[in-house]
Amino acid sequence: MKNLKVKLVNFSVARGNSRGELNLHWDAIENTVSYMIEISMLNSAGNSKWQILDIISDSFYTVRNLKSNKSYTFRIASIDEKGRKRVSDGKTKTAP
Repeated sequence: MKNLKVKLVNFSVARGNSRGELNLHWDAIENTVSYMIEISMLNSAGNSKWQILDIISDSFYTVRNLKSNKSYTFRIASIDEKGRKRVSDGKTKTAP
């Protein structure tokens, strides 16, 4: 099944308070019961794969223990009460 797209309003990825930390934030989406946080990073072969970091109910998330000076791409999937998933475009940021 193809993922449907969702446009997250005010989706941002910013430096966290500590080394290797990034803060993700977005405006809550109506009728969403949870959000799936996904991460992707290029490997040495130049390929990337999405991995699930967590499933949460808040519209913010702090990613910890990232490698400093490495770029990471994040996307958020909103999941409604029927289990339908809508996926945002990715945002890329280098970890401090």
